[in-house]
Amino acid sequence: MNSWEQSYTTNEILEMIRNHDGKETLNLRKCEIQNADISGWDIPENIDFEWSVFTNVNMTGTTFRKCNLNHVWFKECSTESIRFLYCDVQEANFRWMNFRGADFSGSNFHHTLFEYANTEDITDNEDTKFFRMVCPATGPFIAWKCCTELRVVQLLVPADAKRVSATAETCRCNKAKVLSIKSIDETKSYDWAQSTVDPDFYYEVGKWVEPANGFEENRWRDSSQGIHFFMERQQAVDYQSK
Repeated sequence: MNSWEQSYTTNEILEMIRNHDGKETLNLRKCEIQNADISGWDIPENIDFEWSVFTNVNMTGTTFRKCNLNHVWFKECSTESIRFLYCDVQEANFRWMNFRGADFSGSNFHHTLFEYANTEDITDNEDTKFFRMVCPATGPFIAWKCCTELRVVQLLVPADAKRVSATAETCRCNKAKVLSIKSIDETKSYDWAQSTVDPDFYYEVGKWVEPANGFEENRWRDSSQGIHFFMERQQAVDYQSK
Protein backbone atom coordinates (compact mmCIF):
# COMPACT_ATOMS: atom_id res chain seq x y z
CA MET A 1 0.00 0.00 0.00
CA ASN A 2 1.25 3.49 -0.86
CA SER A 3 1.73 5.94 1.99
CA TRP A 4 -0.91 8.30 0.60
CA GLU A 5 -3.66 5.66 0.57
CA GLN A 6 -6.25 5.20 3.28
CA SER A 7 -5.79 1.99 5.23
CA TYR A 8 -9.29 0.54 4.88
CA THR A 9 -9.61 -3.00 3.57
CA THR A 10 -11.90 -3.66 0.64
CA ASN A 11 -14.45 -5.34 2.92
CA GLU A 12 -14.44 -2.33 5.25
CA ILE A 13 -14.98 0.00 2.30
CA LEU A 14 -17.89 -2.06 0.98
CA GLU A 15 -19.50 -2.09 4.43
CA MET A 16 -19.20 1.71 4.68
CA ILE A 17 -20.83 2.05 1.26
CA ARG A 18 -23.70 -0.24 2.29
CA ASN A 19 -24.35 1.77 5.46
CA HIS A 20 -24.04 5.23 3.91
CA ASP A 21 -27.31 7.19 3.94
CA GLY A 22 -26.19 9.73 1.34
CA LYS A 23 -26.79 12.78 3.55
CA GLU A 24 -23.22 13.61 4.56
CA THR A 25 -20.21 13.11 2.29
CA LEU A 26 -18.45 9.80 2.88
CA ASN A 27 -14.70 10.24 2.44
CA LEU A 28 -13.27 7.28 0.54
CA ARG A 29 -10.51 9.25 -1.16
CA LYS A 30 -7.28 7.50 -2.05
CA CYS A 31 -8.62 4.05 -1.28
CA GLU A 32 -7.89 0.81 -3.10
CA ILE A 33 -10.84 -1.43 -3.84
CA GLN A 34 -9.86 -4.78 -5.31
CA ASN A 35 -11.17 -8.24 -6.13
CA ALA A 36 -14.77 -7.33 -5.33
CA ASP A 37 -18.20 -7.85 -6.86
CA ILE A 38 -20.50 -4.83 -6.63
CA SER A 39 -22.41 -5.62 -9.82
CA GLY A 40 -25.90 -4.17 -9.76
CA TRP A 41 -25.26 -2.05 -6.68
CA ASP A 42 -26.93 1.35 -6.39
CA ILE A 43 -24.11 3.33 -4.79
CA PRO A 44 -25.53 5.98 -2.41
CA GLU A 45 -25.08 9.65 -3.22
CA ASN A 46 -22.30 11.85 -1.86
CA ILE A 47 -19.38 9.45 -1.75
CA ASP A 48 -15.97 10.92 -2.46
CA PHE A 49 -13.85 8.34 -4.33
CA GLU A 50 -11.31 10.86 -5.66
CA TRP A 51 -7.89 9.33 -6.47
CA SER A 52 -9.13 5.83 -5.58
CA VAL A 53 -8.10 2.75 -7.54
CA PHE A 54 -10.54 -0.02 -8.49
CA THR A 55 -8.75 -3.25 -9.44
CA ASN A 56 -10.54 -6.37 -10.69
CA VAL A 57 -13.92 -5.10 -9.49
CA ASN A 58 -17.13 -6.33 -11.12
CA MET A 59 -19.21 -3.18 -11.64
CA THR A 60 -21.55 -4.55 -14.29
CA GLY A 61 -24.81 -2.61 -14.01
CA THR A 62 -23.59 -0.64 -10.98
CA THR A 63 -24.99 2.87 -10.49
CA PHE A 64 -22.90 5.77 -9.17
CA ARG A 65 -25.11 8.76 -8.45
CA LYS A 66 -23.77 12.24 -7.58
CA CYS A 67 -20.39 10.85 -6.50
CA ASN A 68 -16.92 12.32 -6.84
CA LEU A 69 -14.91 10.03 -9.13
CA ASN A 70 -12.28 12.55 -10.18
CA HIS A 71 -8.87 10.98 -10.86
CA VAL A 72 -10.08 7.41 -10.21
CA TRP A 73 -8.38 4.53 -11.99
CA PHE A 74 -10.25 1.43 -13.15
CA LYS A 75 -7.94 -1.54 -13.77
CA GLU A 76 -9.16 -4.88 -15.12
CA CYS A 77 -12.72 -4.11 -14.07
CA SER A 78 -16.04 -5.23 -15.57
CA THR A 79 -17.95 -2.06 -16.43
CA GLU A 80 -20.64 -3.05 -18.93
CA SER A 81 -23.91 -1.13 -18.39
CA ILE A 82 -22.37 0.90 -15.55
CA ARG A 83 -24.22 4.14 -14.76
CA PHE A 84 -22.51 7.42 -13.88
CA LEU A 85 -25.42 9.74 -13.11
CA TYR A 86 -24.55 13.37 -12.40
CA CYS A 87 -21.09 12.48 -11.14
CA ASP A 88 -17.78 14.30 -11.35
CA VAL A 89 -15.54 11.96 -13.35
CA GLN A 90 -12.77 14.33 -14.41
CA GLU A 91 -9.24 13.16 -15.25
CA ALA A 92 -10.13 9.53 -14.58
CA ASN A 93 -8.25 6.65 -16.21
CA PHE A 94 -10.65 4.35 -18.05
CA ARG A 95 -8.25 2.89 -20.61
CA TRP A 96 -9.22 -0.57 -21.90
CA MET A 97 -12.59 -0.60 -20.08
CA ASN A 98 -15.74 -1.96 -21.72
CA PHE A 99 -18.51 0.61 -21.27
CA ARG A 100 -20.97 -0.92 -23.74
CA GLY A 101 -24.50 -0.05 -22.66
CA ALA A 102 -23.37 2.46 -20.01
CA ASP A 103 -25.30 5.56 -18.98
CA PHE A 104 -23.25 8.75 -18.56
CA SER A 105 -26.16 11.15 -18.09
CA GLY A 106 -25.28 14.43 -16.41
CA SER A 107 -21.66 13.55 -15.62
CA ASN A 108 -18.52 15.56 -16.32
CA PHE A 109 -15.68 13.67 -18.06
CA HIS A 110 -13.25 16.55 -18.59
CA HIS A 111 -9.80 15.17 -19.46
CA THR A 112 -10.83 11.57 -18.67
CA LEU A 113 -8.94 8.91 -20.64
CA PHE A 114 -10.96 6.52 -22.83
CA GLU A 115 -8.13 5.21 -25.01
CA TYR A 116 -8.79 1.64 -26.16
CA ALA A 117 -12.11 1.61 -24.26
CA ASN A 118 -15.36 0.31 -25.75
CA THR A 119 -17.72 3.29 -25.84
CA GLU A 120 -20.47 1.78 -27.99
CA ASP A 121 -24.17 2.17 -27.14
CA ILE A 122 -23.59 4.71 -24.37
CA THR A 123 -26.45 6.91 -23.19
CA ASP A 124 -25.82 10.54 -22.33
CA ASN A 125 -27.86 13.74 -22.23
CA GLU A 126 -27.52 17.49 -22.65
CA ASP A 127 -26.13 17.77 -19.11
CA THR A 128 -23.25 15.41 -19.87
CA LYS A 129 -19.99 17.33 -20.23
CA PHE A 130 -16.94 16.48 -22.35
CA PHE A 131 -18.15 13.14 -23.67
CA ARG A 132 -19.66 14.30 -26.93
CA MET A 133 -17.30 15.97 -29.37
CA VAL A 134 -16.88 19.70 -28.74
CA CYS A 135 -16.48 20.40 -32.46
CA PRO A 136 -19.39 19.98 -34.92
CA ALA A 137 -19.75 16.43 -36.19
CA THR A 138 -20.79 17.64 -39.65
CA GLY A 139 -20.53 20.74 -41.81
CA PRO A 140 -17.92 23.47 -42.14
CA PHE A 141 -16.83 25.65 -39.22
CA ILE A 142 -14.24 28.16 -38.04
CA ALA A 143 -11.42 26.98 -35.77
CA TRP A 144 -8.40 28.51 -34.07
CA LYS A 145 -4.86 27.68 -33.09
CA CYS A 146 -1.92 29.63 -31.69
CA CYS A 147 1.54 29.17 -33.18
CA THR A 148 5.05 30.38 -32.35
CA GLU A 149 5.47 34.04 -31.41
CA LEU A 150 1.81 33.87 -30.29
CA ARG A 151 0.54 34.20 -33.84
CA VAL A 152 -3.15 33.29 -33.86
CA VAL A 153 -4.30 31.29 -36.88
CA GLN A 154 -7.91 31.32 -38.05
CA LEU A 155 -8.85 28.13 -39.88
CA LEU A 156 -11.75 27.00 -42.01
CA VAL A 157 -12.47 23.32 -41.46
CA PRO A 158 -14.44 22.25 -44.56
CA ALA A 159 -17.51 20.06 -44.60
CA ASP A 160 -15.62 17.08 -46.00
CA ALA A 161 -12.85 17.20 -43.38
CA LYS A 162 -12.53 14.48 -40.79
CA ARG A 163 -12.72 15.92 -37.29
CA VAL A 164 -12.52 14.51 -33.77
CA SER A 165 -12.16 15.55 -30.15
CA ALA A 166 -11.73 13.54 -26.97
CA THR A 167 -12.66 14.83 -23.51
CA ALA A 168 -11.08 18.29 -23.52
CA GLU A 169 -11.30 21.52 -25.49
CA THR A 170 -8.70 20.44 -28.04
CA CYS A 171 -9.82 19.03 -31.39
CA ARG A 172 -8.15 17.60 -34.50
CA CYS A 173 -8.93 17.53 -38.22
CA ASN A 174 -7.32 16.16 -41.36
CA LYS A 175 -7.35 19.37 -43.39
CA ALA A 176 -8.11 23.08 -43.09
CA LYS A 177 -7.71 26.36 -44.94
CA VAL A 178 -5.79 29.23 -43.35
CA LEU A 179 -8.03 32.32 -43.38
CA SER A 180 -5.94 34.75 -41.37
CA ILE A 181 -2.96 35.01 -39.03
CA LYS A 182 -2.89 37.82 -36.49
CA SER A 183 -1.26 38.90 -33.25
CA ILE A 184 -3.07 38.25 -29.98
CA ASP A 185 -4.37 41.84 -29.86
CA GLU A 186 -5.30 41.63 -33.57
CA THR A 187 -3.28 44.76 -34.40
CA LYS A 188 -0.84 42.94 -36.68
CA SER A 189 -1.39 40.56 -39.58
CA TYR A 190 1.08 37.98 -40.83
CA ASP A 191 1.49 35.90 -43.97
CA TRP A 192 2.70 32.81 -42.14
CA ALA A 193 3.02 31.14 -38.74
CA GLN A 194 5.26 28.31 -37.58
CA SER A 195 3.97 25.23 -35.76
CA THR A 196 4.94 24.94 -32.10
CA VAL A 197 5.37 21.17 -32.49
CA ASP A 198 7.01 20.72 -35.90
CA PRO A 199 9.44 23.54 -36.79
CA ASP A 200 9.23 22.53 -40.46
CA PHE A 201 5.43 22.92 -40.59
CA TYR A 202 4.06 26.34 -41.58
CA TYR A 203 0.59 27.86 -41.88
CA GLU A 204 0.27 30.35 -44.77
CA VAL A 205 -2.70 32.61 -45.38
CA GLY A 206 -4.91 31.38 -48.21
CA LYS A 207 -3.38 27.91 -48.33
CA TRP A 208 -4.71 24.52 -47.31
CA VAL A 209 -2.88 22.49 -44.69
CA GLU A 210 -2.90 18.78 -43.99
CA PRO A 211 -1.01 16.98 -41.21
CA ALA A 212 2.42 15.87 -42.38
CA ASN A 213 2.24 12.56 -40.50
CA GLY A 214 -1.34 11.55 -41.31
CA PHE A 215 -4.53 11.64 -39.26
CA GLU A 216 -5.52 9.43 -36.31
CA GLU A 217 -9.25 8.74 -36.60
CA ASN A 218 -9.64 7.32 -33.10
CA ARG A 219 -11.05 10.31 -31.23
CA TRP A 220 -9.85 9.08 -27.84
CA ARG A 221 -6.18 9.25 -28.84
CA ASP A 222 -6.06 12.93 -28.05
CA SER A 223 -2.39 13.83 -28.49
CA SER A 224 -1.99 12.18 -31.88
CA GLN A 225 -1.81 12.99 -35.58
CA GLY A 226 -3.88 15.78 -37.05
CA ILE A 227 -4.25 19.55 -37.30
CA HIS A 228 -4.90 20.49 -33.67
CA PHE A 229 -7.26 23.38 -32.98
CA PHE A 230 -9.75 24.97 -30.59
CA MET A 231 -13.28 26.14 -31.22
CA GLU A 232 -12.71 29.52 -29.58
CA ARG A 233 -9.92 31.99 -30.22
CA GLN A 234 -9.30 32.70 -26.54
CA GLN A 235 -8.92 28.99 -25.79
CA ALA A 236 -6.10 28.78 -28.32
CA VAL A 237 -4.40 31.85 -26.87
CA ASP A 238 -4.75 30.64 -23.29
CA TYR A 239 -3.35 27.22 -24.15
CA GLN A 240 -0.26 28.61 -25.83
CA SER A 241 0.25 31.29 -23.19
CA LYS A 242 0.55 28.84 -20.29
